Amino acid sequence: MTYDFVEPVVFALLSIGLIAGGVAVVMLSRITAAALLMAFTFLSMAGMFVLLGAETIALFQVLIYVGAITVLILYGVMFTKFSDRPRALFFQRQTPFAAVFVAAVAIPVAIIALSFTSPTPRPGGGDLIPLATSVFTDFAFPFEIASVLLLAAMIGAIVLTKRDEPEEAAARRRR
Repeated sequence: MTYDFVEPVVFALLSIGLIAGGVAVVMLSRITAAALLMAFTFLSMAGMFVLLGAETIALFQVLIYVGAITVLILYGVMFTKFSDRPRALFFQRQTPFAAVFVAAVAIPVAIIALSFTSPTPRPGGGDLIPLATSVFTDFAFPFEIASVLLLAAMIGAIVLTKRDEPEEAAARRRR
């Protein structure tokens, strides 16, 4: 009986997190905060997949999108030179037009979604345990090699993007 109450509440919380995170990604001007909120949005989507009984897709969502894509964007931020000039993103000046467009799309979608009353059977799922067993037994060595290579890439990116202190840069120019 409590399961019938918990699932809609969790779905509502994940929906709020998904929508709020997506809006924040678009509206924020700080790219690092937007990247971290994008990871939060992807985690909310993974939670939706878990509610649907698709644990494997939720796992891939976390591994690929939350892990790889977010790290890729953060690396891009690290490699980008910072300038002091003011920046205004093009789409941030179009907020009223975007709100009208989103409302024009969201209202019919919400009406159609709420018109469905018959419950659909939940998928069985249950393929996560064989997948995890395969990854951590048959493919444990390639998994660890990929981990070491990603760690080396992260250390390399940190070394390459390390900014010199002004005194060190001046000393190098004098040599």
